[in-house]
Amino acid sequence: MKKNLLAAAAVAAMSTGVLAQSNVTLYGELDAGVGQRYTMEDTGVISNYDGTSRWGLRGSEDLGNGLKASFQFESGAIDLTNGNIGGNGGFNRQAWVGVSGGFGNILVGRTTTPQNRLLGTFDLNGTADGSSALKALGLEANGNLGGSRQNAQIQYATPKLGGFEARIAYGFEDQRKSFNSTTGVWANDKDFVQAAASYKVGGLTVGAAVQGKLSSAANQRTGYAAGIKYDFKALEVSGYYTRDETKDFSTSTSGGEGFGLGVAVPFGALTVGVQAAYLDHENNAVDGATAYEVFGDYQFSKRTSVYLNVGQVNDEAQLRGGFADDVTWGFGLVHKF
Repeated sequence: MKKNLLAAAAVAAMSTGVLAQSNVTLYGELDAGVGQRYTMEDTGVISNYDGTSRWGLRGSEDLGNGLKASFQFESGAIDLTNGNIGGNGGFNRQAWVGVSGGFGNILVGRTTTPQNRLLGTFDLNGTADGSSALKALGLEANGNLGGSRQNAQIQYATPKLGGFEARIAYGFEDQRKSFNSTTGVWANDKDFVQAAASYKVGGLTVGAAVQGKLSSAANQRTGYAAGIKYDFKALEVSGYYTRDETKDFSTSTSGGEGFGLGVAVPFGALTVGVQAAYLDHENNAVDGATAYEVFGDYQFSKRTSVYLNVGQVNDEAQLRGGFADDVTWGFGLVHKF
């Protein structure tokens, strides 16, 4: 009996030692309210308008000698109007494992792109899915270059060096390409290569991203984006410019280049702002597409806020996005855990 008790105590001590060096965190976000998206013709209950409803697990373990292993699983966007999970219903937003140390950080798996991680900050309303002026025109700061996420990435991030950081991601062609039997063209038949960098000093933040060609199709080119933001404390001003990796033609509504401007003013727990975006395109039907957004966010706490966003697009932008209406608005609650 004493031997059994001693063995149990030894196992418990060993388990405690392991747990002391590693941790796993359950986290998530919920967003629901009332409003009308550009894709809706009537008012109704909305979800994922300002934030993204999701849940995930992340954890790390101290390996010693300055090394740390980490992982993250994050579900697809959850539609709180019906409980459906976007994508394949799995962890299609994030699913990766990595190791970090004095050399920086290496991630392997499905994860957000370098652009997503470093340039999303130039959209002052947090890249709100429902109302973002940049997103309405396909110029989103967090992922207009090749999308906001990529499968089977190997991504390296430098250590932060006095406000500077950079990321580069690579994905193998053979794990990306697919054949379109209708057009007879291979899609995504090139390696995925994207790099981004940002620098922050005082109230100033600057950043840029470069995206290599995603396929050998004639409409492909190198894409890039750049942003600048300054926080004056009394207000914050941001500018963003991007050229899509898809060329714009007079017979197409995709691709093109454009820019956005934004101003946000804090009043204690309340932040109000306005943003606008403009598209330059070879196709006259969508050239000059313009979107506007006015937003307000009130923070009840670090985890809970209420928002009111209103947006509008012109005829060219409505055609570009294939929208049912030229006006959007949303009033809702975001809770993080």
